[in-house]
Amino acid sequence: MKVIALLGSPRRNGNTDIMAEEVLHGSREAGAETDVIVVDNYLVRPIAEVGDKSSERDDPRNDDDFPSLLEKFLNADIVIWATPVYWAGLSGQLKCFLDRMSSYFNKEPYKKRFVGKGHIVVCAYGRSEALHGKFVTEPMKLVVDVLHGEYLGDVCSPSTYPKGSVRNKTEILSACYELGLEAVKKRKC
Repeated sequence: MKVIALLGSPRRNGNTDIMAEEVLHGSREAGAETDVIVVDNYLVRPIAEVGDKSSERDDPRNDDDFPSLLEKFLNADIVIWATPVYWAGLSGQLKCFLDRMSSYFNKEPYKKRFVGKGHIVVCAYGRSEALHGKFVTEPMKLVVDVLHGEYLGDVCSPSTYPKGSVRNKTEILSACYELGLEAVKKRKC
């Protein structure tokens, strides 16, 4: 069982990274192999103009780092989408990664490799309203549906500012750990 975390925050060792690491910790405890991809460390350009029919799309920008990151994504059984909430959505880094997938997800030979993955979302944000977490989790549920995957759950941490303050939220970290542990156990069955 392979679990990867796609870290969408440009801020290293911040709240999002800490939460993702707790999910990975739980996953390792359940016997999974884990890996971390810091999307900001790679050149993943925004999507270029693509055709209307997804099964016939080409990726005109496939000379950047995206194809190699996509391969890591496709080799995973469970993907953790980890992002702060920026202006009512995913970070730009993770959004570029997600958008670029549209040139591949419905095209042979990639199509079958997207299907059946487990997906977890973790997000942190400074505002106190739960609505802000839904700016990430609700669209990601739709993404998972389009990819024919399984949404395994999410943990959102409101009022999580400044950097590293999630370390003081034991209930959030515990929820992240449990989600990683239970997700791997569920997928092994």
